[in-house]
Amino acid sequence: MIKLNEQKKSNQLTSDDLALAAYLKMKGFRLSEFHHNKSKIYFTFDLGDADVRQIKTDFVNSDFLVFYNELRNLKKIM
Repeated sequence: MIKLNEQKKSNQLTSDDLALAAYLKMKGFRLSEFHHNKSKIYFTFDLGDADVRQIKTDFVNSDFLVFYNELRNLKKIM
């Protein structure tokens, strides 16, 4: 789910991945801005001193990602 068009700017992370954005909000990171580009929405978070690689690793290994994937699967069968 982590997309290639994520980018880190100093202490910020910008991504169009809704699951990652929800995870970052859940973990208490501040959403500093969001913007639309054609059909996508990009979220930018202030990460403070957090390590981006560690955040992404934690996200991929989290129960939140399991929940999100199951939610998507259920939506597909509706």
